[in-house]
Amino acid sequence: MKSTGKNIYPWAFGTSFLILTVLIGFLIFNTYKLEDKNYQIGQLNRIQNAYGAAIMDDKIFPGGDAIFQTTLVPCLPIWYEKKINDSADADEYGSRCMNDFLDRMRRQQSLDSIFRQIVHAQRLDTTLAYLFHFDKLEVYKSKDRVWKTFYEAASNDRTGLISGTLKRGTDNNRVFQLSVSDKNPIPYRFTYSLYVDYENRDWRIVQRMVPVFLLSLACIVVIVLLSYRTYSNWINQRKLADLKTSFLNHMRHEFNTPLTTILISAHSLIDRETGKDDMEVTQLGRIVERQAKRLKAYFEQVMGAVALQEQQTKIVSVSIDRLTQQILDELQLRYRGEIEIQYETLVADVKINLDEDYYFSILDNLVSNAIKFNNNHNKMIRFTWKQRDHQYSLRIADNGIGIATADQRAIFTAFYRGKLAGNKPGLGLGLYYVKSYLDRLGWRIHIEAGKSGSGTIFYIYMGNEVFNDKRQD
Repeated sequence: MKSTGKNIYPWAFGTSFLILTVLIGFLIFNTYKLEDKNYQIGQLNRIQNAYGAAIMDDKIFPGGDAIFQTTLVPCLPIWYEKKINDSADADEYGSRCMNDFLDRMRRQQSLDSIFRQIVHAQRLDTTLAYLFHFDKLEVYKSKDRVWKTFYEAASNDRTGLISGTLKRGTDNNRVFQLSVSDKNPIPYRFTYSLYVDYENRDWRIVQRMVPVFLLSLACIVVIVLLSYRTYSNWINQRKLADLKTSFLNHMRHEFNTPLTTILISAHSLIDRETGKDDMEVTQLGRIVERQAKRLKAYFEQVMGAVALQEQQTKIVSVSIDRLTQQILDELQLRYRGEIEIQYETLVADVKINLDEDYYFSILDNLVSNAIKFNNNHNKMIRFTWKQRDHQYSLRIADNGIGIATADQRAIFTAFYRGKLAGNKPGLGLGLYYVKSYLDRLGWRIHIEAGKSGSGTIFYIYMGNEVFNDKRQD
């Protein structure tokens, strides 16, 4: 089982780290796409407005309409007829017309000077480059009432280039895409685009995203370090837990064996037939037995304090009244003659979820303390039930020396001994056990304030839901 846990943890960490890395990569990629889409959008809008004002009612650039009218428009009727009649030389004729038209546009274009004027007037970055591209020529087919494409060139197709040095046109650096139509001599429509960008656009965007990259990298590094530290601590804790368990088992064996031997030997000395000369030996045997029992009790307390956190809770649903009565009967037999245990039974049969061993230890420690910290000749402890709605509390009152008000907050701390304890034997673990078991059960304990020497009153509140049934006689 342990090796399985050790194998699962690295796999869990590796899988989580991979998912996290993919997620961060996805977020960075989407951030890049957003930056790419919105990059220099302000400059592009200013260029678009300035360009529209520069060309006014002309086509593409000042003087462009004249080139259309003298070079392209005369070819359109003939080209249209050839296309409609599926003439064999229609494509060749159209290609020759478009090449002549585009060559003349390139030779006579004034876009370079217009773009420089716009950049200067708008105070834009002088390293910006542009690309003017002729995208499409369409002729209206009246018979079918549709626009038929006669010529088309993609943005990366240099045959449609009119002017500019920008190497790549994309949707993100396109300033505009305009369509212009005319009816003479036949209805036609052409589309062209203007692209403006930096040649090193991608690198500029990456530079702007450096803080995002660094922050993401820092997050990954921190997560890796924390995960590694957590894994290392987990491994060390497992080793310490295994070592602790082995140590406890070893100590129990090594201590219990000689203590048991001492107790058996002392008991043999006491039970043997003795004469007058052996009375001293018998008395010494009783002393050895008593001190060995005390040493064994202290040892079990210390071992219990160390091993308490490793105990597994075993929750069962039981009749709280019957269980309490059974436990107190057992404790009455154990402490016969030392204390009187009084108990008032419940009217209803109440079932509650608890750990029977925990509950026994709680009551045992409270009774043991009522005996130990009690100077009365007739020692007494009384258990009574209190009910409020569906919650039950157990009231435990003894006639011992009580607990000083100043000690009530710290009395449940391990190895803490109150001011009134004096020279009473003990390690200060009894109420620590009580509080630890109650915490595990989800219950609460309260000490009722009182005068010193007037005894102690505890209230144990059973916090989980209980169920009432009619008592079965």
